[in-house]
Amino acid sequence: MATTAETTIRVRTLADQAVAAALESDWQRAADLNKQILEVSPDDAEARNRYGRALLELGKLDEARAAYQETQKAFPHDPIAIRQLARIALLVDDKKKTMPTKSKTQTRLFIEDMGKTGILRLMNPAPPAIVARYSPGAEVELREQEGLLAVHTRDGELLGFLEPKVGRRLIELIRSGNEYVVALVTNDQANPRVAVREVLQSAENAHRISFPGHHRPVETKERAYIKGTFFRYGDEDAEEEEEDTGEEERTGVADSAAEEGGILEEPLPVEADDDDDDDEDEE
Repeated sequence: MATTAETTIRVRTLADQAVAAALESDWQRAADLNKQILEVSPDDAEARNRYGRALLELGKLDEARAAYQETQKAFPHDPIAIRQLARIALLVDDKKKTMPTKSKTQTRLFIEDMGKTGILRLMNPAPPAIVARYSPGAEVELREQEGLLAVHTRDGELLGFLEPKVGRRLIELIRSGNEYVVALVTNDQANPRVAVREVLQSAENAHRISFPGHHRPVETKERAYIKGTFFRYGDEDAEEEEEDTGEEERTGVADSAAEEGGILEEPLPVEADDDDDDDEDEE
């Protein structure tokens, strides 16, 4: 019979493997690994939530709902279970299933690098039942559309638009050679957001900053998770209140460590809706 210490080590190992599988979008393996954890540690809420997420990605809504209901039974106020159960109810009511996240979540692409990463609200978002089909971490695309920058999923679904001022700036930078990767950060239907990261800066844009609001220090209460992922479903309760800094509005994005087994490390900057003037970064 395994000792407590041996069980703890086994659970940690399986949890690390489960998180790695999720980041690789290997959802069946993630489900199997979290199920193994629950066999030896049935009260592990983090494993049960990760198990529910994997089942959601596999389109097994009934099983995912049962997993989250078990979490909620033991922890009635668990925010992940509450959010995901609401998401499942929305999908079931609209007779839709989740679109599995297939892209590998390269979380370090979105960690702070001054002026290169922005967390942006989606304007005029798609209906809630559409947004709910896509999980945080899903890779999305930017497409120019009538002078605005639209955010589309890989299967072509329109999720919404970037705020016009930010969108116009990025359109100019893309036209002159910059490249970006984009992923859904939160599919909260009231406030969906995406992370946009500059991965290539053209010579023409050598003195231009993609997200000028990030070249000054920013103080936020929220932090990003590197091991695991900061991509999550919905808003945290009190921690997601917007702060008015006087000069501009900044919105924080935090992960649920329990959802992906992440650890707390570095702060993640967030892009202000009221962006700086284009000339401000030309130094």
